[in-house]
Amino acid sequence: MEESASRGSVRLHRLRVTMIIQRFRPYFSGHGVQLEALSRALARRGVDVTIVTAVRGGDAPREEQGDGFRVRRLACDVVGGPSHRSWSPTFAARAALDLWSRRREVDLVHVHGVIDALYTAWAFARLRRLPMVFELTLTGADDPDALRESRNHFTSLRYAIYRRMDSYVAISPQLADAARAGGVPAERLQTIPQGVDLERHHPLADRRARRDELGLPIDAPVLAFVGSLVERKGIDLLLAAWARIHARRPLAKLLLVGRDRFEDHAAAEAFLARALGALPASAGQAVVRFGVRDDAERFLQSSDLFVFPSRREGFGAAIIEAMACGLPCIVADLPGITDFIFPTPSEASGGIVVPQENAGALADAVLGLLAEPGRARALGRAARARAEAYFGIDAVAEQYLSVYERLLPEGRH
Repeated sequence: MEESASRGSVRLHRLRVTMIIQRFRPYFSGHGVQLEALSRALARRGVDVTIVTAVRGGDAPREEQGDGFRVRRLACDVVGGPSHRSWSPTFAARAALDLWSRRREVDLVHVHGVIDALYTAWAFARLRRLPMVFELTLTGADDPDALRESRNHFTSLRYAIYRRMDSYVAISPQLADAARAGGVPAERLQTIPQGVDLERHHPLADRRARRDELGLPIDAPVLAFVGSLVERKGIDLLLAAWARIHARRPLAKLLLVGRDRFEDHAAAEAFLARALGALPASAGQAVVRFGVRDDAERFLQSSDLFVFPSRREGFGAAIIEAMACGLPCIVADLPGITDFIFPTPSEASGGIVVPQENAGALADAVLGLLAEPGRARALGRAARARAEAYFGIDAVAEQYLSVYERLLPEGRH
């Protein structure tokens, strides 16, 4: 990989890429975490990366430099905070102004997800005759059919602009299939999976010290889930399965790492409260919530199994992070995603895929692995090997470099 990094540095050393993403630190976003890792990897290859994002005035510094890339946070203060309907158009306008103010410092624009800023960034790129990359990050939100069926103003115009990107990146085969079915030209579409920092996410030879750090029992079974505790992620299915698991393994613990406070979303707050309230008291006491963390790998490294019954994803980066930490993974079937991460037979790649909406199957798979520790260890080794072979962030960064290189006119790199 050092040789590849060297080639990338020579090839695109002076390339200046502006990444546009609406939700990024300090607000939690799984794709934001991915973008940060990708930006570090691109910076190691000599690419000058600037991330432009939205923020409320006092929540974070307006500008931040570190790890080889820069973050520019544009204040988009509106009544009601980031969930308010004015947040996205405000960011779109301010992102366009920011791009124009730095117009001589931008060689390529890369927008993540269907946001209002996609359209203003496209207009800027056309005025400056710069290449534009659009990244599809979530099924049912970023594909052409979802856009056409939306109730936004000017849907026809938005769709016409959407169809005119220079290049499209889908983070899973599922999203790529939806893009092609919706009319995105195949020659402008590439599938690039999300990646994982293999040095940061790695197995521990002995989990005892890590468990001691986190206040977890040394010898009890520990399960981990990483992601927002919302309906889309299947948290209700996980907790229903957990009630059954805990009845059979009363010493076990369930770690929930991810957003678990929804002050700006009453329905999500109520949904989580109902799901937790349905647990028997003893099972509820064995659930440990850690909230949003920037060190999720510590919790994965302390666990025996990773469980992920998500209903809808763009890719599911938490899965490959768990794999890189050497955890056997039990995941709900997401066609075009889980069969890509864990090709048949799935156990050869470190995963067990269970049917969607089936808490019983999830519980059975967990209990089966807890009863066969040798099999669980073998799955964990296979998961790490699969992550190393296909999902390392450096290999992923090389694929993005290839996309950028194809878009740049002669003499720009």
